[in-house]
Amino acid sequence: MAGITITLKNVPPELHRTLKESAMRNKRSLNQEAIHTLEHSLLSSGEHRTTLRQPPATRSVGKILVSRKLLDSRADEVMDRES
Repeated sequence: MAGITITLKNVPPELHRTLKESAMRNKRSLNQEAIHTLEHSLLSSGEHRTTLRQPPATRSVGKILVSRKLLDSRADEVMDRES
């Protein structure tokens, strides 16, 4: 089964650096680390899926917006550490 290709644009340099450092620590490629991070983030969000091959549970827009706010706050924390 072939994977799907995703292209990310306008990735903030500090996010790229953090992901790259994490990949090096975990002895993964940048791509493997990005997939691992996405899987971990999505699977630990309270959904009880054991694999990403199953269709996702429906989510309300509110939960998606909360997730976005959490990501924004984490990005702010990274920016604060860099300053």
